[in-house]
Amino acid sequence: MKYLFESQSVAVVGASTNPKKDGYIILKNIIDSDYAGKIYPINPSADAICGLKAYPSLLDVPDEVELVVIIIPARFTTQIMEDCAKKGVKAVIIESMGFAEIGAQGKKLQDKIVDIAKKNGIRVMGPNCTGIVSKDIVTSFYPIKDVPDGNVTMIGQSGLLAAGMASDIVVNKSLNIRKICSIGNKCDLNENDLLEYFGNDDRTQVISMYLEGISNGRDFVKIAKKVTPQKPVILLYGGRTEAGASAAKSHTGSIASNAKIVDTAIKQTGIIKAVDFVELKEFAKVFSTQPIPKGNRVAVVTAAGSVGVAISDLCEERGLKIPELSAVTVNELKDVFPDWMQPKNPIDLWFSIEQIGLTRTLETSMSAALSAPDIDALVVVLAGFEYTLEVIEKKVVQRIAKKYGKPVIVCVIVGYDKYKKLLLEELGKDMPVFTSLDSGIKALSKLWEYGMRAYKTDK
Repeated sequence: MKYLFESQSVAVVGASTNPKKDGYIILKNIIDSDYAGKIYPINPSADAICGLKAYPSLLDVPDEVELVVIIIPARFTTQIMEDCAKKGVKAVIIESMGFAEIGAQGKKLQDKIVDIAKKNGIRVMGPNCTGIVSKDIVTSFYPIKDVPDGNVTMIGQSGLLAAGMASDIVVNKSLNIRKICSIGNKCDLNENDLLEYFGNDDRTQVISMYLEGISNGRDFVKIAKKVTPQKPVILLYGGRTEAGASAAKSHTGSIASNAKIVDTAIKQTGIIKAVDFVELKEFAKVFSTQPIPKGNRVAVVTAAGSVGVAISDLCEERGLKIPELSAVTVNELKDVFPDWMQPKNPIDLWFSIEQIGLTRTLETSMSAALSAPDIDALVVVLAGFEYTLEVIEKKVVQRIAKKYGKPVIVCVIVGYDKYKKLLLEELGKDMPVFTSLDSGIKALSKLWEYGMRAYKTDK
């Protein structure tokens, strides 16, 4: 496994001189990453590519090659695998398509690759994948630069999804990515191998997965039970319905597991279930940036009473409580509340904002709520209007949240599109920002549910 993520040398079979070709983009991505090893382009028709000496074949490379990335037509891959065996290659990423996902003929070809790999001790990721996206190495055929060195590892069967999500994440800095692993058809390496590997990786604090089939259910449950008490595992499972299962078979050649069996496995292991790709990313963001709450008591800070009512309903529906504020907290809030208005939870700031401004009001109210021993988490509701820009630019929310060490999520209910760039770059890179009250409260409830299980395990 380490040769996939810590190799000292990599060859790209199918490297191209054409900037529009996948073989060029993959090579350029590796060069542009922080990869510290030697890089060998393999192309029988080129002397050099991207400033690197090219070799006609893998066997012509004079030095040892630990990792090989293959991006050539599927029918030629068995010969390349034979070359890998002769060369003593340790790991291979096959990004080519045309294997089990296309039917019996492709499956036969895929089985030959597996046979060669097993006989020669080679680990294979793919085929039909985009491999790895990380700060250390990027093998995707989608142009990607400046990958962050975060704490979230994503494992997915979809190559283009992994590449597209990686690009979106890198551009917006909206998720603390450590690695993205696209495993495609899983002819050898599968989700169990990677779950175990990253479960033991100290720098990975959150594991996020998209699967279209589970290779070995018993192993999956066994490994997940060991991993989830140490770090959250979030799963989006594709192929829950007959239509989805049919699509999965033609996408990655997966035979989808029964949805009830998967749900049972989720309940047994403490895995966090996501229902779509938005949740997959949002849950990962919450877990990667926020501490686990010790209870389900939530305070809400908002500039609109109606929003407080809506959030109270959503919290109650998801097992979270909106407790009354203690006398101490009420007394602290009186500094920014008019004499005639008794502070309550949700904390409605509208009248205070008009009198003394949002910055001071927000600082006082957040501090009062988060310092209260009977409050476990805080929801801050902002509107994307001009008067909130000062709060965002001064990092008020981040500063107060960091001081008290309790989870804080932000919901932006209006004006998000107008100030989307500012919200993502200034606020969203440090903490979760939601454009839906329901999605924000659901994510917070998942944080609490995981906490209940974790604290129970500790005891």
